[in-house]
Amino acid sequence: MKILLISLGTRGDIEPFLAQAELLTQSGHEILCLFPEQFKETVEKLGYGFLGFDKRFLELLESQSGKKVMGGGGGLSQLKGYFNLVKDSFKIQGIIQAQQRQAIQTFDPDKVLFHSKALYCYLGALVDPTRYFLLTPIPCITHPTFQFSHIGLAKWKLSEKWNFKSFGLVNRARHMVLKKYWKKYYMDFKDSGKEFKDLANFEKTELETLYTISPSLFPKPKNWPNSAHLVGFYQRNQQKDFQPAPELTEWLANHPKAILVTFGSMSNPKPKEHSQMIIDALVANQIPAIINLSWGGLSKIENSPESIFYVEQIPYDWILPQLYGMIHHGGSGTTHYAALSGCVQFIIPHIIDQYFWNRLINERGLGPLGTSIHQMKKEKFESDLKDFYTNSDYKVKASQIALQMKSETDPIQLTKLITQ
Repeated sequence: MKILLISLGTRGDIEPFLAQAELLTQSGHEILCLFPEQFKETVEKLGYGFLGFDKRFLELLESQSGKKVMGGGGGLSQLKGYFNLVKDSFKIQGIIQAQQRQAIQTFDPDKVLFHSKALYCYLGALVDPTRYFLLTPIPCITHPTFQFSHIGLAKWKLSEKWNFKSFGLVNRARHMVLKKYWKKYYMDFKDSGKEFKDLANFEKTELETLYTISPSLFPKPKNWPNSAHLVGFYQRNQQKDFQPAPELTEWLANHPKAILVTFGSMSNPKPKEHSQMIIDALVANQIPAIINLSWGGLSKIENSPESIFYVEQIPYDWILPQLYGMIHHGGSGTTHYAALSGCVQFIIPHIIDQYFWNRLINERGLGPLGTSIHQMKKEKFESDLKDFYTNSDYKVKASQIALQMKSETDPIQLTKLITQ
């Protein structure tokens, strides 16, 4: 079977699709990935076909507006960044939608697994629903809940009434954008008997949606339809070609209660300032830590003591089972890796869904409620850090959740669901 995977965004948006690619190729299916051009080398090394989105999508995230959104400054500065980012993204959205359409028409896949940012696919799914699956590691986009608001409003805690209403408000705005592409590509859909007004109800009740989310962290709400599948967290094998440096192996042996600090793909205009605050607190509290510099959200501080070990990248599936806990940005994949590894978590959210995971991890008893990077203060951070590192209840609960998560996934059943 020919399967097309379509995803947009940073590494956290791509990894859930690569995990499915690994699973599906094991069953003999042919995989083609339509991802941002920046991931071409990664995909081709794994042996999958590759088509590249316009590079400018990720370049937007690395622009000054993007950095304001992803981690620098709060309030008006961040709000201005959001508006500038949306305005700039409209310039390339037409190209991105056209590339999705062309890939589907050229490759003619039997199945399409698509990211929530792949807007053309929603229209394709409406007229050919058995061919498409929305794949997302984030809940609270399409299917409403009373417990949480739409993910775009996760930074704010609303009443149950407004949590539920928020889905209609946000999705109506998204549908306004989608309507533009329905009109543009109307000839693709005119013989289907479907109308654009059918889309809202279709998404909520019929669109096959694969939530790659742990039900131990987020149980499926009772009001969600049968088309919403919580399939558990899937990870690809990232450590198979990894060889740790002898210095790292020795360091780990000398520090049995170490932690990992990473902001993943998040970048910000003040990495030095944030890094200095974090490392000063770690050293003051005698907490040994590996600092993952990754995409630049954290910086190396000169003359750091031996208890601080810097890396550029490190496979989570190798390092996390060896650690006590993790300080991170709160991306879905990172949160799930940490939970599966039994790590205590301290989340410093930067954007959107990360506020959701921050609250969820705290409510599940897996770590303290972190403060947004936009409001980080030395005293509050150090107080939360002490709680994170010394509260034994967190570790007990983290170990229990990890054990539950290990039995949640069913690869054979998921492959059947996708390919039936």
